[in-house]
Amino acid sequence: MDDLHVGRTAEPAGGRLSRRRVLRAGAAGGLVAAAASATGLHAQGAAAQSDGATPVAGPTADWAAFDAAVQEATATFEMVGAAVAVVTADGIAHGRTFGVRDLASGAPVTPETHFMVASTTKSMSSLLVATYVDDGALAWDQPAREVWPDFRAPTEELTASLRVRDLLGMGSGIGEPAALSGFHEGDPTALELLQSVVNLPIVDDRVDGAFFYNNTVYAVGGYLPALVEGTAADDLEAVYERQMAERVFRPAAMSTARIADDPRPFVENYATGYASDFVLGTAAEAYGPVGSYAPVGGTTATLTDMANYVALQLRGGTSVAGTRVVSAANLAACWQPHVAVPTSPALDPDAKSAGYGMGWISVEYTDGRRLVWHNGGIDGFATHIAFLPEENLGLVILTNVGPEPRSISFTTYVQNLLLSSRFGLNRGANPAVVDAYRAAADGLDQLAAQADPVDPAAVAPYLGHYEKGWSLGFAADGSLRLRLGPRSFRMMAMPDGSYVMASGYALGQPVDLTRDENGMPRLAIRDFETVNWTVGPA
Repeated sequence: MDDLHVGRTAEPAGGRLSRRRVLRAGAAGGLVAAAASATGLHAQGAAAQSDGATPVAGPTADWAAFDAAVQEATATFEMVGAAVAVVTADGIAHGRTFGVRDLASGAPVTPETHFMVASTTKSMSSLLVATYVDDGALAWDQPAREVWPDFRAPTEELTASLRVRDLLGMGSGIGEPAALSGFHEGDPTALELLQSVVNLPIVDDRVDGAFFYNNTVYAVGGYLPALVEGTAADDLEAVYERQMAERVFRPAAMSTARIADDPRPFVENYATGYASDFVLGTAAEAYGPVGSYAPVGGTTATLTDMANYVALQLRGGTSVAGTRVVSAANLAACWQPHVAVPTSPALDPDAKSAGYGMGWISVEYTDGRRLVWHNGGIDGFATHIAFLPEENLGLVILTNVGPEPRSISFTTYVQNLLLSSRFGLNRGANPAVVDAYRAAADGLDQLAAQADPVDPAAVAPYLGHYEKGWSLGFAADGSLRLRLGPRSFRMMAMPDGSYVMASGYALGQPVDLTRDENGMPRLAIRDFETVNWTVGPA
């Protein structure tokens, strides 16, 4: 969730990443290289362009050339729909929408189309906490257990020492199982999430010693404002949603943003999310459940909402409507990096260093300029927001594809267009972005060419329900489907006798169907988790 990403190191085309791992890899400095190892084939058909938002006063630029380059990029990376805004402290300096929000209807993307913005929510949660720091109810260096006495980390030392700021960073020293953020974010209650931290693995014995993208620990930080109010466990999610509406969305002029896993009950103008499919090329995705993990990725918002949010950053905590939302000092504290993240010399070549703050990555370029950014990815969607605080310039990119190579590469490409045209940064980097994307797409095409429909007799003994909510069965169209809640992954057979997820954000992930020593059917999603069969199909 989204999300995230400026420059990372590309993995071999055969390597597969979960959503959390894509975000973690993407946070490596230039918002891109995980594109070469995430997921994606090719979108079918060209996306039509629609009119975008009316520009407001902003910096002088050749917006026609910029639009033409972005339009070309939508074709290069085979996007379905996108919304792009260049932002100043005054609001949208230039905005344009591209393609469609829904392939079936052909409805175009507009500035008021709602997208799932995934992990860009993290910075909004840190902003929420910052408002409580302004009020004196919380402090950045306050131990977490002072806020919630029942807080327990994996070690006694971390339990005593982890501070509010540590929970909102990515250097706590605590790890997270890939399957948790990859597949099971919608499972636990908020209390179960809070209590789960004690069982997480330790990846570094030093706070701020090493970067590790951890959604669980961050979500705990997002619930601190509710906990400091003495909220009952059963009410944590509802109170977090209320606090975000009252302290972030409304005062920040994000008038239609809200916490929701699915926008359809609330608005009519929403984007359908899409992901690559070995058979269909591009297929609609179910909305991914976020549940109690809302503080790390549960927002739905429009281009206008997100542009106003970036403008708030450029205005030092005052909204475009003139409302003081947060102090400039505590807003800037969220940007301040405290754990280093790697940069990508190929895709973000002028980046000198990068670090994670509280919901933001800050990149220092060779000319001294600073870019603050975060991205997000969730089933069918990829988002990127960025701004240069000293240059009064920001960027919002919303897409309804991803997170996979084409959407991650697209957002990197567009950011490089802006950086190179305005400041001469990363000139010549975009051909490398295109090459990385094409290598990833070619690798997945080769994998798809090897994948075959399953033999029903071969998989018959393995059909049914498995632990942790998984099930395996045939769909009405005859395809084998691995399901988890609303998610449905196409399964295809590989020549070596294994299987592969042939659709969705885990595209290309190998799966093994075996039996344990007692003959019990077992399903193993490699590098994620192994689950045992429980009961057969209904």
